[in-house]
Amino acid sequence: MDLGRDAARRLSRRRLAWLLTEALGALVFVVFVIGTAFSLAEPGYPFEDGELAADIGVLAGSAALTALAALRIRVGDRRAATVLARLDFEPWLPPREGLNGEGRVDLDREIRRLRSLGRRAFVIALLWAGVLAGCIVGLDLVEYSADDLLATGARTGGVVERVVDPRSGDGAPSMWVRYQVGDTALTEEIVRDTDHRYRPGEEVTVVYDRDDPADARTVEERNENQYSVGFLVVPLLLALAGVPFSLVAAAGWARRYRAVRATGWRIASVTVVPDYPVRQGRHAPDIHVGYRDGSGIRLRAASSTHGATSLKDRPDRRAWVGGWGSAMVVLVPHGRWRKGPYAVPAFAKTTR
Repeated sequence: MDLGRDAARRLSRRRLAWLLTEALGALVFVVFVIGTAFSLAEPGYPFEDGELAADIGVLAGSAALTALAALRIRVGDRRAATVLARLDFEPWLPPREGLNGEGRVDLDREIRRLRSLGRRAFVIALLWAGVLAGCIVGLDLVEYSADDLLATGARTGGVVERVVDPRSGDGAPSMWVRYQVGDTALTEEIVRDTDHRYRPGEEVTVVYDRDDPADARTVEERNENQYSVGFLVVPLLLALAGVPFSLVAAAGWARRYRAVRATGWRIASVTVVPDYPVRQGRHAPDIHVGYRDGSGIRLRAASSTHGATSLKDRPDRRAWVGGWGSAMVVLVPHGRWRKGPYAVPAFAKTTR
């Protein structure tokens, strides 16, 4: 049976790798679709030689990679179902009790719900990927806007009136520049992004928008809109964390769905033991499980939005346990804030 468990673990790792490949291919496809569409919609966008053909090639390649990954995931799932059907789960679970449900809890439905949790996590990953793609395209448009102003704007002489060097974290370095547009004298703040050290009274070349003279930059300084950049960077950073976290969650729930479908549920009593003092970051709560036959096992909750800490107030809580090894689930009749059954992903720290 050890060979079967090793095979199941290998298939699980391969599925995670293909899932990440699928997500990466889809993300690249979405980013290039949005970017190429914006570029084509912008009159006079300066495509470099071969750039459009290269973009089309990336789109075709990412689409093919995504399709290949989806196919390999389906093939791997069929192999995993065959392997799991032959495994012995007694190191983690007592013999089957023949129950399909108890009381008001439909245990078969709860197994299907584990698959729904995985699909929901994958949809959330796609939404985060969309946010990431939108932010990347938005930052590209901000950069293009500055380049477009340099290429099409009117030029005039300007004088640096004041140089601003804020302390760390207090904003971007900038300078206030006075310049003349017709009979009107304007003084605007120009954000600095080069290493040039300006001095008050230094002359610079100002490039401004003829329709909006207050929209200006210098030849050297791009003066990108810091509000737009800040508005895009924050969700970009959140998306960079949200995409992998959601993908790992999707892969974990899919793996636990297959495991519990193979093992079924076992009635148990569980006690959640947080790693106090809380929030020291050592590890997630332990879950002490006692089965009806007198055996027990110690699990540890996996990192998830379906955490176990909220269940700590009631020891020897009635529950059901399913899965094996690193793919186990503890199902309690209801969570702290929900009336229906609450599933906690976990992995085994010991055997029975």
